Amino acid sequence: MASLRVAVLVLVLANLLALAIWKGWLGGGVSHGEPERLSNQLNPEKIHLVPDLPPPAERAAAARVPAAPAPVPAPVPAPAAPEVAPPACVAFGGLSSEQAAQLSARITKAGAGFKIAESRVGAPSSWWVHVASQGSKEAAERKAAELRDLGVGELFIVQDAGANQYAISLGLFKSEVSAKRHLAMLRDKGVRSAQIATRGSGAVRIEVRGPSDSLASVASDLSEHLSGASRLECAP
Repeated sequence: MASLRVAVLVLVLANLLALAIWKGWLGGGVSHGEPERLSNQLNPEKIHLVPDLPPPAERAAAARVPAAPAPVPAPVPAPAAPEVAPPACVAFGGLSSEQAAQLSARITKAGAGFKIAESRVGAPSSWWVHVASQGSKEAAERKAAELRDLGVGELFIVQDAGANQYAISLGLFKSEVSAKRHLAMLRDKGVRSAQIATRGSGAVRIEVRGPSDSLASVASDLSEHLSGASRLECAP
């Protein structure tokens, strides 16, 4: 009888132990729940999902394909350069010294970057030492009085109409050497405004160079104011 009780007690204890192990009450049991299984894994935060890779043959073929070249930007067209008129040249021949001076003044006043070249055809008949026109009779008389105060006795005021009206003549000479000698003497006396101009048969030729478009209009205007002068062509 006593042995039967002991056997039953052992059987009950064995069942309780098996139940405790199955429930995990003793800490060594295995859990069948998914959350508990994941929590029981070591370092779950270090788990990384690896994407599926293509087969090795496909990866090698992809590595051999060269990368597409970067697109080349289209060239930007340069802005068109402004059109420039070709150079031209117009010559005026057979001019007197007065006409040449008037023509040069008109060309200079017109501007537009014109270049003037003056030459003389034939030898002049005389050289004139003078003070340029003073613009009025009163101004010429004042200038003449200043010259007399400097010791210049031989002079007269030009009265004839033209570019030299109210100029002060200081002497007319047959050679350039004599004219320059007289001019040097006047400079010694303090006369600084005297100058030399040629007169007589020596004709003046003036060549004007510049842009063809502006030179054409200027040359046409100059031709209307030159009596007895000829308009000629020349190399630009």
